[in-house]
Amino acid sequence: MKIKLSFISLLCLVLAFGFVACEGDEGPAGEIGEVGPQGPNGPEGPEGTGFQNCISCHQSQKIAAKVFQWEHSVHATGGNYEKNRASCAGCHTSQGFLDRVATGAATASMDIEDPLPQNCYTCHQIHNTFTEDDWAFTQSDPVTLWEGGQTLDFGKGNLCISCHQARVASPSLPDPATGGTITITNSRYGPHHGPQGTMLPGLNGYEVAGPESYENSAHTSLLANNTKHACIVCHMGTAQGTESGGHTFRVISEEGDINTAACVECHDDDDALIVMVDDRQAQIETMMEELRLKLVDNGLLDPNNDRAIVPQDFEEHEAGALYNYKFVQEDKSRGVHNFKYARALLINSIAALP
Repeated sequence: MKIKLSFISLLCLVLAFGFVACEGDEGPAGEIGEVGPQGPNGPEGPEGTGFQNCISCHQSQKIAAKVFQWEHSVHATGGNYEKNRASCAGCHTSQGFLDRVATGAATASMDIEDPLPQNCYTCHQIHNTFTEDDWAFTQSDPVTLWEGGQTLDFGKGNLCISCHQARVASPSLPDPATGGTITITNSRYGPHHGPQGTMLPGLNGYEVAGPESYENSAHTSLLANNTKHACIVCHMGTAQGTESGGHTFRVISEEGDINTAACVECHDDDDALIVMVDDRQAQIETMMEELRLKLVDNGLLDPNNDRAIVPQDFEEHEAGALYNYKFVQEDKSRGVHNFKYARALLINSIAALP
């Protein structure tokens, strides 16, 4: 009986393999059926931002023109953007400036890797909304000065004076009413580069008493406010190619030509304007040279590099005279920003030195 069952099982197994081995070729696929009805739409996603709005700004060559002007500006070519340590980067680099504006601090929060010069993103809120709102400034609030602590509101010019102001003197200057002795160890002592934001309103020079009273020129009352926007109205007048105006931020070209388009609201005679500017700047340059020679003769200024001779004690009004010399020098307008104030600082500093 067991032999019979084993035989039957073996026979079934052989037949099974045989059926598999004898399976025929696969037949052709059947025809595709009709497309079924469309299913219901899914929930609507959030509205996209960005690319659909590009044309609102990029529909002309306006941006290209502004970038071309900027490429010929000192901001692009001469801003020392390699000064990337935190104490310098807050003004000398684009990333450091934005970092400082975000925190409200006087310096960047860290050293900046891959530093960039000031560019579109430094001043404008580029590609935040992908609309023309992106032209809004990154900083428009009134500015509290580092030196002196006054708060200024220059409107659109607040962006500029966020950097273009005197740094804090270290050590502090003595009281100009009494004088005093301070020890200076930094050969670059002074308001540092770009104190235009304090020269225009006539603030925080070393106002030692002397033959000249401290007054401000007409530019102060006319421009240093939140309706004329101070720096903007003159430095961004109608562009003359890449020589001046617009996003070159120049009033005077490298060849010395004044962009009178920025001046016509108050000065309707170009020839008279040029004569006046030449005269005022020549006066300031003469007084600057007289003060420089006095500082050199008193052993306070190195004639080879125009820096303070340190370390040494600066007595009475010596430190103030040095500060005023650097203040007018670093303002770089040679009196145009505030002729009367610059003139008084120089004349009285000259009188204060032996």
